[in-house]
Amino acid sequence: MLWYKAWLETRSRFLISLLGIVALPCYLVFDENGHANPHTPVDWYYHVLHNGHGLIVTMWLAAVILLMMGGILREKANGTASFTLALPVSRAHLMLVRILSGFSQAMALVVVPWCAMYLVAITTGRATSVSHALSHVVLLGAGGLVFFSIAVLTSSVVEGEYTAPAVTFGLLFADIAGLGQSRYHAFSIWNFMMGTEYLDRAPQLVIGIPWPHVIANVLMAVLLMAASIRAIQRREF
Repeated sequence: MLWYKAWLETRSRFLISLLGIVALPCYLVFDENGHANPHTPVDWYYHVLHNGHGLIVTMWLAAVILLMMGGILREKANGTASFTLALPVSRAHLMLVRILSGFSQAMALVVVPWCAMYLVAITTGRATSVSHALSHVVLLGAGGLVFFSIAVLTSSVVEGEYTAPAVTFGLLFADIAGLGQSRYHAFSIWNFMMGTEYLDRAPQLVIGIPWPHVIANVLMAVLLMAASIRAIQRREF
């Protein structure tokens, strides 16, 4: 029942996001590869694929922030939280279902668009490196997990249907415009998701997946989600 409730709350946002994140990057790759000719170097096709990845990252972040807005605090503002809290489950269970449901949707918004874009790329060009695609997927998934957990935490401590997304978008902008453009750019989650630090002139990933950075992001996300559950448990409704 809780899983179905979580799905009902987010299905329209998820399906619309999925349609957009699949369609636009696929069209970009299809259109750009259509400008190539038999003498176009293979670097061009990987450049186009990386541009498509950038579009997926941008759209994915917006989609996930909007997907995770709401929750029990939104229900409190609407006056319906008492019905949810009356269910014979703990607040931790309620939050865990919401987090896992959102996580599965967020990962689907990573894998499905990238698979679709990669199929377009290999049918219209010569960007056929599977490891190139997988590396981008890992970077997006691991880095995006941090922003996903930030969206969950914000919606767990800030009331208002649109206040929590606004705060999360503000943090995202601070990462891009502040940290991402400073001498500490290596710590920018946005840069990590884009893969900027790991590209050669092709661009292709040349040093493999930065597993220590991936693990650090996952651990940070887990801590933030644990803090979200704790915040709801201590909240007065």
